[in-house]
Amino acid sequence: MKLLRLDIWRYEPLIKDMEKALLRFYQTKAPQDAGIVLAGLDELAEAHIYFQQLRLDWMHRFDQAANAEGSALTDLLPGKELPHIPSDIDSMQKQIQRLFQNVLDIELGKKSSLQNLMASYYNREGSDTLNTFQFRALPLKFEPVDSHNFTEVLYPGTVYDLIDYFLRECVQREQRMRVCKNCGLYFAVKGRGTAEYCDITTDGKGRVCKEIGAFVQWSQSKEDDEIFKVYRREYKKRFAWTKTGKISSTTLYAWGEKAREKKTECEEGKITLEEYREWLKEP
Repeated sequence: MKLLRLDIWRYEPLIKDMEKALLRFYQTKAPQDAGIVLAGLDELAEAHIYFQQLRLDWMHRFDQAANAEGSALTDLLPGKELPHIPSDIDSMQKQIQRLFQNVLDIELGKKSSLQNLMASYYNREGSDTLNTFQFRALPLKFEPVDSHNFTEVLYPGTVYDLIDYFLRECVQREQRMRVCKNCGLYFAVKGRGTAEYCDITTDGKGRVCKEIGAFVQWSQSKEDDEIFKVYRREYKKRFAWTKTGKISSTTLYAWGEKAREKKTECEEGKITLEEYREWLKEP
């Protein structure tokens, strides 16, 4: 899901520098040019784990490049592969988004089965290779991974293989998706499927949408709560006093305890809102 949120065009200047260094490497085989390409791949791998495959692949290619010349060198280190990374990832992001919208969106599941949605979508759009994700044959083996487990193992040759594998897993497992009410991006629905906010996107304070959404819902629930409003107004005023030294934080804490007790009395009808408001104004 983080791949869908990745701003791949942010890395376009980096990739252009990598392309220039690779073109120089064809002529000189200078270690510093190889270093620029590999350092760029390191940065991409930090951006998303799928790019580790690309990084490891090109590290192996550069190891072999010492004995390659001419066309053999350019075949080993294809100059067209790197500059296409942003456009390729951008296209896949849009294709995956369309698959979510037409097949995996949880709201669609209320009307039809996932298999019917999948068949209908690919019968209708499957030939549109530009906008529809194309599932391919994958390099898979069925083998032991330790002394107790025998399972399917993917041997990815490209980043596309990784995306293909995990996307088809979403379809096979009927993993439903929902648009987050805060960031507007898809997230995987877990458990009972009632979550409305994702735990992926963060704001400037490091809070995920789920935390922001909980605060928004709480705030909305208090919009018409007059008792809470008068308490909150008075609390803010006294909190400001602690900043100027007019009262201590200990005094504020003690006052807050009593204010909440009185607030409960007001909510239970033991005192009126006006009586509570007057009490709050007392020193």
